[in-house]
Amino acid sequence: MAQKSLKKNAFLNIFKTFLGVIFPLITFPYSSRILQPDGIGKVNFAQSVISYFAIFAALGISSYGIRESAKLRDDKKLLSKFCKEIFILNCISTAFAYSILIITIFFISNFIPYRAVLCVCSATIIFTTIGMDWLYKAEEDYFYITIRHLFFQILSIIFLFIFVRTKDDYIKYAGIAVFANVGSNILNFFHSRKYISFRNCKIENPFKHLKAVLVLFSMSVAISIYTTLDTTMVGLLSSDYQVGLYTASTKINKIVLQLVTSIGFILMPRLSYYIGKKDFQSFNKLVYKSVDVMFLISIPCAIGLSVLSEGVILLLSGTHYVQAIPVMRMMNPIIVIIGMGSLLGSQILIPMGKEKYTLISEIIGAVSNFTLNLILIPRFHAFGAAIATVSAESLVTATQLFFARKYFEVNKFALSFLKYFLNSVIMGIIVLISIRLFKTQYSKMIFGIAVGVITYFLLLVLERNSIIFEILKSVKQKIVKSKQ
Repeated sequence: MAQKSLKKNAFLNIFKTFLGVIFPLITFPYSSRILQPDGIGKVNFAQSVISYFAIFAALGISSYGIRESAKLRDDKKLLSKFCKEIFILNCISTAFAYSILIITIFFISNFIPYRAVLCVCSATIIFTTIGMDWLYKAEEDYFYITIRHLFFQILSIIFLFIFVRTKDDYIKYAGIAVFANVGSNILNFFHSRKYISFRNCKIENPFKHLKAVLVLFSMSVAISIYTTLDTTMVGLLSSDYQVGLYTASTKINKIVLQLVTSIGFILMPRLSYYIGKKDFQSFNKLVYKSVDVMFLISIPCAIGLSVLSEGVILLLSGTHYVQAIPVMRMMNPIIVIIGMGSLLGSQILIPMGKEKYTLISEIIGAVSNFTLNLILIPRFHAFGAAIATVSAESLVTATQLFFARKYFEVNKFALSFLKYFLNSVIMGIIVLISIRLFKTQYSKMIFGIAVGVITYFLLLVLERNSIIFEILKSVKQKIVKSKQ
């Protein structure tokens, strides 16, 4: 099977992630002003609750499916057999998750006021199951994924402006969010015939995959505890208003984080393929390069957002969310922390079959996050949740770094981090000084972003950064080719 271009896949996935950035940038300023902190808080609380049931339905199948399908993709018959077994297992877990969800919604008093929005958000579960997104990632079919995503994002934006007009339309907003994120998965099941066929496909016991899947499932549960538990606990221990503030404060850095972590998800099937072929030289080369790219993007984004956080919050969310500014500044380091942890897990430990080490790190993060949330949220509300999240993510990444140290040279990672950190600090200082020349937040944002991008780019050029020069060389070659 001909290998797909990693550069093309990277471009397509970054473009898809960029669409994921543009969609909230268009929709969130509108919806946050229409729905107000309470409405946004209700929807995000419901989404955080549904995410736990979605994890039980997913059962860790996504990571397992990507890894194992990538190894089998040269043999359509074996791949079809594997996918059918996994799909059946996923349907069983989804039915079980929905059963528990129904009991929860109708018999637990705390969830009764959120019953309608919880039911709408729960559609995410069924769409995720039938979507088999893991198959397309294993096949590295990012062109289909991107085009499909673009179409549904455009439709969602249109629906938002048509149907969400008052603060009472938060349930409609929740439905549109489901449609935007996973609505396109309905197409996947039919399109999957390009790679697999369930006809005349004899399967063995699908539960034979359960042991391997449960390890990854345990990881998903642990990850969920410290990635969505913060929102849930703010809702339970504080108020919908504080959930709204927390959502506003984390919205942008989570969008940037999607771009950073997408690097790992692009490369995991290719790295698993190399492991299957025992091509460790290609494996190591790709890991070091991806870490370099991750630091190049994540560190300046984290520092830049901290400098411009006031403008980001006020422009995108409005004056009702001014208390979210310090929360956002507290949360920005997770862009780098989670970015590094994601690469250690998805690029090194999981492809190497060492997911048990990732599980240990996630359990440590989950326990620490829950404990800190319990202590800090009643006193500091959304800001306390931010402290707990950053602390937990730091512990997770540190633990993964400890377990993965035998598979790479730590000094290379440290030098790469230091190089981009120093450049980003210089950029941040220049931006901080320059935006003082302007009075309006809009002017500060536009000028600050422009100065930051130009300054950072020039610093990388001056130090002859290999990634930047590779990009410039590629652009130059295309320009020359187009003129011929």
